[in-house]
Amino acid sequence: MSIKNILVSFNGAPSARSALRVALNMAERNDAHLTGILCYGPSRIATALGPWVTPELLRTMQENEAARRAEIRAAFDQLTAEADAARPGKVHFVDLGGDADETLMEAARYHDLLVMGQYEDEPDIAHLTPHPDTAALHSGRPVLVVPREPAAERVGERAVLAWDGGKSAARALADAMPLLERASVVTILTVGKIRAARRREGMDIVAHLARHGIMTDWRNVPRNGGDVAGAILDMCAEKQADLLVMGAYQRPRLAEELMGGTTRTILRETNVPVLLSH
Repeated sequence: MSIKNILVSFNGAPSARSALRVALNMAERNDAHLTGILCYGPSRIATALGPWVTPELLRTMQENEAARRAEIRAAFDQLTAEADAARPGKVHFVDLGGDADETLMEAARYHDLLVMGQYEDEPDIAHLTPHPDTAALHSGRPVLVVPREPAAERVGERAVLAWDGGKSAARALADAMPLLERASVVTILTVGKIRAARRREGMDIVAHLARHGIMTDWRNVPRNGGDVAGAILDMCAEKQADLLVMGAYQRPRLAEELMGGTTRTILRETNVPVLLSH
């Protein structure tokens, strides 16, 4: 699959600005259309006050929120002005009201890739900030999560693929292939013992990537007392990776709305863009 239609979540926060810069670079490299989206729900103060809000106060709050959204739109236009001038008609912006997570997930399904900043837990903008883990688990699209200060704006030169042979990892691999095919090397990382599988000649991850012309380096590391996230992040640092590809995993069925511990830790602590699929 080629990447021709990119959606970037933008609320003006530092990590969202980093995500936008990465998305702009990807759009240029792939001659893709880039849509910026601001998803917003009611502010926490409006929700807390509820029926006690007077019409005058409600009108003032609505005007303030509209002014804030206009400032975010102006920031987006400023950051994308050069790209818009170089490729007219390839960049646009929308803002959509409703539940921020639900709105973003629905919009993502009409795009090849969703790019988001690392989650910033700021109460003042909580109603403008969708959750990357929710998008990865429920949008049905690959999600590229960009840290607040990524090492580079161009992703995919040196990639790490976290591989356990499972469904989510295979989905992430397929979704990341347009990026991995341009990488100088892809490090395949396995942690501890991975699930057993019937192996036939030419039917393994190295052969699969080689048939796409991708140079690989396979590394297996111990679990370090069960700290899989630490092992993955350490490998990214060792390889000076600019992209981590991995499956998004949930906790067991009784808590199926929650992201699994390894994925959640990586999203919180990474300084490398992470491509997630579920």
